[in-house]
Order: sequence, then structure tokens, then C-alpha cells
Amino acid sequence: MRLLLIEPSVLLRERLVAMLADLGCAEVIEATSIEEASQLIMALRPEIVVADAGLPDRRSLDALAWARAKCPAAWLVVVSTHAAEAYRKRWLQAGADEFFDLSAQVDGLAKRVRQCCRTRFCSPL
Repeated sequence: MRLLLIEPSVLLRERLVAMLADLGCAEVIEATSIEEASQLIMALRPEIVVADAGLPDRRSLDALAWARAKCPAAWLVVVSTHAAEAYRKRWLQAGADEFFDLSAQVDGLAKRVRQCCRTRFCSPL
């Protein structure tokens, strides 16, 4: 499986890449912006897309809709350090399959990616 991680923060991206690569079940591809991710999505059609909620170069909600249109079968995950329930619901209503609060749910993200890789299918819980 291919997993595209879209994260502008170098430190957070390195941490997430290391965690996801250690799972050993998906090829982790990195992008730092929506523009870069758009090219990778078109070329690679990843099965999993994990995107930071606060991407700098375009409205993240618009990018989520675009990714859904280009990869309708992909499991789209939004990650953020904002834990408010209303914020999470906004992303799920916008089309994300799941939302993880990185300040408290990093292990949950790893567990779900591992589960998706095992079954070769991702679906929201």
C-alpha cells in the first residue's frame, strides 16, 4: 500500500514518517504542501492519505474534496493538534474518513494504518 503524508512541519513529519515506516506495511511518501501532494496523488494514487488540517498553501477543506474526487477509494485521514470536538466534526462532515488529534491519538493513527494494511482495505470505524 502507498501512504501519502502531507505535513508542513519538518519535526512532526519526521516523527510521523518514522512511526509509519516502522509499521512496515506501507510505502510512506512525503509532501509538505497541497501543491506537492496534488502531483503525487495524480501520479501515485495512494490508498491512504494523511493530511495536516492546517496546510499553508490552499484551503485544506478544498484540498480534501479534491483528493476525494481524484482518489475516491482512498482512506482520507486528517490530523491536527486541535482537539475540539466541533473541529473534528467539521472535518468528518467535509469528507474525511477519520480525524486524529496528534496530541493524544498518535497511537490510534498507527493502529488504524496497521489494520488497513493487514486487511488491504480502510474504512472508517
